[in-house]
Amino acid sequence: MYLKTFEELSKNELYSLAQLRQKVFIVEQNSIYHDLDDYDQEAIHYLDFDQSGKLTVYARYRLVESSNEVKIERVVLDKSVRGKGQGKRLMKLILNDINLNFSNASIVLSAQLEVCSFYRSLGFVTQGEAYDDGGIEHISMFYQQ
Repeated sequence: MYLKTFEELSKNELYSLAQLRQKVFIVEQNSIYHDLDDYDQEAIHYLDFDQSGKLTVYARYRLVESSNEVKIERVVLDKSVRGKGQGKRLMKLILNDINLNFSNASIVLSAQLEVCSFYRSLGFVTQGEAYDDGGIEHISMFYQQ
């Protein structure tokens, strides 16, 4: 698992992460939204590749200073690694990193309703009502440390 700032990403890594996000979120899930949202530049990126060099796991997080929140975003796994513990491994690494670097900040994410139980198993709880985001029902969740 690699942890990088935007500036540390190679052109190939940037292309691969955009490609994986497009493949899963836009094509597979048929969700039309603005993926390139100008937050990649301020985010910390997590990437993992299979033995052939294909990006299979990705997520980012970023600090929102105005609300003292760290937002975990764009958590995505290629079909080839789903159900194999890679998502849990990724999230534990991210949560550990956030707790080390931003211990006083709240940790939040926007979860697709179908994966809320996954995030609950990691200590997240839902907040508010479900809402449509790009044609997919989501709900806000925060981490209870």
